[in-house]
Amino acid sequence: MADAHSPGLPTDVVLLLDFVNTLDVEKLVDAVPTAEAFASWCRARGLLSTADTVSSEVFKAAIEMREALRAVLLSHTGEPLPASELRTLERVAASSPLTVGFSEEGVVLRPAGHGGWKGLGHLFAAIVSTQREGYWPRMKVCAAGACQEAFYDTSKNRSGRWCSMAVCGNRTKLQRFRSGMPKQ
Repeated sequence: MADAHSPGLPTDVVLLLDFVNTLDVEKLVDAVPTAEAFASWCRARGLLSTADTVSSEVFKAAIEMREALRAVLLSHTGEPLPASELRTLERVAASSPLTVGFSEEGVVLRPAGHGGWKGLGHLFAAIVSTQREGYWPRMKVCAAGACQEAFYDTSKNRSGRWCSMAVCGNRTKLQRFRSGMPKQ
């Protein structure tokens, strides 16, 4: 498995993995605990200008989007996907309009929203881009319940379930082995 910053990954893949990983589930550390922190995160990635602000409504939508994306990426490892998470993404997407644009590379989706909605629009455009280019199914969340780090599956058969076989994979296998052992 490779982390979100593996060389050669498209910018949109890295952007989405970084977004999901703004919450470290294992350590319970949120890199974007406030609307201003989320705005700063977006500005650092070129999703918002310095003039753009993030309202409490946009911030709430961003956190809902992040957690719904986490569920979708976890489903890429074979876990069930609650329909409510898809409805959440659809609801947030409806407030984050996109428009069709043209570039040297061809047709692109661009955010048409204002303020913080523009940042979410960039994230939705990245989702469409990764789906169109075939990267989406390999974007996953670690199936180790305590970890849940988003990662890009580089395995040949697309069967990766853990962000790191050396850490989460071995930990999970050891727990499974120990649970089958008789108690002493």
